[in-house]
Amino acid sequence: MATQAQTMGRLQADYDKLQVEVNRLRVEKESLEKQVASGDATIEELEKDKKSLIDDMAGIFEEGFQEALAQAVCMNPGIDISNCDSTHHIVDGKVVPLEMDD
Repeated sequence: MATQAQTMGRLQADYDKLQVEVNRLRVEKESLEKQVASGDATIEELEKDKKSLIDDMAGIFEEGFQEALAQAVCMNPGIDISNCDSTHHIVDGKVVPLEMDD
């Protein structure tokens, strides 16, 4: 009978230790989930910032391109720049649309 009581006591102590560990792991899991959510929000914000910067850069590039065209017309009155476009480039002496893999 004493052996059963000792065994039950050890089992109860082990169970109690496991319950404490389960609770600790639950708290840790919640903390990690919050960190992941925070990281996801940070990534989303950085993606928005990245898109904004890309849009700004594209706008600045286009403004510079238009300024260059205006200077070319100023320096060469009567020049035809109707085929000039910031999304085109020169291939074999001709203005052609820029392909995405270029």
